[in-house]
Amino acid sequence: MKEIDPVEVQQILTRLKTIRGHISGVERMIEEEKKCEAILLQLVAIRSAVHKVSTIVAQRYANGCLIEAIDQGEDRQEIMNKAIETIMKINQ
Repeated sequence: MKEIDPVEVQQILTRLKTIRGHISGVERMIEEEKKCEAILLQLVAIRSAVHKVSTIVAQRYANGCLIEAIDQGEDRQEIMNKAIETIMKINQ
């Protein structure tokens, strides 16, 4: 298995913690009955941040997991079909 880059893992975890903080902020904004526009802008920021994390993880998947599966002799077409299906879910 491809060695996990601890710096990359830390970057992902930092992004996820930031997202958690934004979600807590939106919860407070709703409790405090802040303006809808401000809440929606925060939700857009959260969606963007989640998408970025998804993209980073998808890149790791493509660079590590897929290559490993191919190296282990798994069916290339099946691997690629599953990868495409999984990655396409990011944009749904």
